[in-house]
Amino acid sequence: MTTNENKMERSGKAAPATKRLRRWLCRVALVLVILVGAYVLFRILYPVWIDSHLPADAPRIAFSLDNSLLGRIGVTDATYQRVMTAAGGRLISLRPDAAGDPVDSEAVKALIERKQIEGVLLTGGGDVDPNLYGGDPNTTRLVHRLRDDFEIALIHAARQRGLPILGICRGCQIINVALGGTVRNLRKEPELKRQHLVLRGHPVDLIPDSKIAEILGVTHLSKVVSLHGNAVAEPAPGVSIAATGPGDVIEAIEADSAGRAGWIIGIQWHPELTLDGEVQNKVYEILVDRARNMRDHRLSSD
Repeated sequence: MTTNENKMERSGKAAPATKRLRRWLCRVALVLVILVGAYVLFRILYPVWIDSHLPADAPRIAFSLDNSLLGRIGVTDATYQRVMTAAGGRLISLRPDAAGDPVDSEAVKALIERKQIEGVLLTGGGDVDPNLYGGDPNTTRLVHRLRDDFEIALIHAARQRGLPILGICRGCQIINVALGGTVRNLRKEPELKRQHLVLRGHPVDLIPDSKIAEILGVTHLSKVVSLHGNAVAEPAPGVSIAATGPGDVIEAIEADSAGRAGWIIGIQWHPELTLDGEVQNKVYEILVDRARNMRDHRLSSD
């Protein structure tokens, strides 16, 4: 074989490899463009669009940022922005380090005052640090102690001011821990994990005289979206069980706050992900209503 023939053969082999590399680089570039576009959409454009659809006096609801992957790219924010806007409330995002590291409780109180917070929404994310309630540190995931400390201080400050507080999933657990209760790790109980850590959901029974039953107007939900590996174990002093699910796992808790409009409700499932929004999303509507009442009460007292 001549020298020219060898060059042509090598060139023929190199061409497909070069084309494959180019295709691969194009796919990588396309994925990056999609990710950047999604980030811009969820972090910048969507919040601006949401804000434009709210009245200037919409109640201001504090929202502690989720440190999970979905939270970091903005998906969690967008989900709660959607349901809270539908309920008439304006979410005010607060970073866990907004009151220092370590958290300064007085700085949290000042933050609530400065941001004109009228209600609090606590959402999902990693596990609550088991050192806060005497749990097993070897079976937890995505612990973010700064967020725990910040939300605990936020709960106490909001409770002192009589602000309404709603906790969803992890938010339910951190409310209980903040008030002196404990958390149960369902991952250590395979059957309960199979029933609760699933997208297909499960039924929930609500205590008939509970606040959550009054809000939703029902005492039974045939299906709630459930994605939790933990749940409330021992309710804190002053905290009552408001709903239970399969295996008698606690699915909702309640406590009173100081003010006329204030109440504290923790829900272990995700009303914002259900198809039955007409019933379950009432919890967000009542949070906004209570926040508005709290503001009106404060203004009338000034």
